Amino acid sequence: MFLAFKELRHSKVRYTLIALIMTAVLFLVFFISGLANGLGFGDSAAIKNLQAEHVVVNKEAEDAIVGSSLSDQQVKRIDRKLDGEFSPLSVTMMSSIKKTGKEEVDVTYFSVDTDSYPEMEVAEGKNISELEEDEVIADESMQRDGFKMNDVVVDQNTGKELIIAGFSKDQMYSNIPVVYTDLGTGVHESRGQDTTYNAILYSGSYEELDGFDTLTIDEAVEGIPGYTETQGSLKMIVVFLFIISAFVSSVFFYVITIHKQNQLGVLKAIGATTGYIVKSIMIQVSLLTAIGLVVSGGFVYGMTQVIPEDMPFRLTPVLLAGTAGLFLLLNLLGALLSVRQVAKTDALEAIGRVE
Repeated sequence: MFLAFKELRHSKVRYTLIALIMTAVLFLVFFISGLANGLGFGDSAAIKNLQAEHVVVNKEAEDAIVGSSLSDQQVKRIDRKLDGEFSPLSVTMMSSIKKTGKEEVDVTYFSVDTDSYPEMEVAEGKNISELEEDEVIADESMQRDGFKMNDVVVDQNTGKELIIAGFSKDQMYSNIPVVYTDLGTGVHESRGQDTTYNAILYSGSYEELDGFDTLTIDEAVEGIPGYTETQGSLKMIVVFLFIISAFVSSVFFYVITIHKQNQLGVLKAIGATTGYIVKSIMIQVSLLTAIGLVVSGGFVYGMTQVIPEDMPFRLTPVLLAGTAGLFLLLNLLGALLSVRQVAKTDALEAIGRVE
């Protein structure tokens, strides 16, 4: 440890530059990770938080709830075959609601049978089973647009007046706030289709149904149009950033190790073991990585205080800790290249006394 810190003090500029490069790369990794997580959350939170174990859609939908259509007769036929809590679901995309004196806000309606749909997590106001006629539960993100409890809003597609009776937590679909309504409000009828529902939600034992696909919630999330492709692309960027950062760190320390051949030879000649030198390198890598993590983490936190609230950025403590841990592990693995160089360094050759 003495050797590690003495060398850091002696070559301040060199190691400061390495720390700055690590900080820059880490900031980019954290930002892309938070963006990928935020986009994924905005796309799928409402589906992930459905109060059900299974989702039934027609086979032609290819696991996409919005691509499924079920008639009243099909819903009744499915109902007869299922045990457990059961509710139809109708999804109305890109509708708009307006409050007097406010601009229109795009929303997605999730219309369910409020008598049978289980309680959901609410931030304020009534829960789903307590809704009365024309009352709705809106995602709490709409509060940023000036919507409050008991506001009367108008659905621009149907002209129906709705009352906000509660605000829910984490209910976003395709990065648009979700408004839960009862099927009786009729907002889902604005689609102008013969079919009424998109899916059946139920909790109970898994059932195979002819002509339909029974999905888990995770499968329903994967079926969201564009979700897998978007997340795959962003995650690939993050993976390459990790690889590049580990490569850059490894090359820096390897080059530094090569330049220190004479010093390493002298150390070995006076009795320093390979293990002692390796320990010094690992301490340096860990310390510089930790500095980069702390500084970049501070930059990311500062950035979250100034970016717009509606920007799809979400970096949770678990994701932050996981990213930091993986980055440290990759840097330590990359440092093994320098360890190899130290291990094969011969003291006599390094100090120029080859016989």
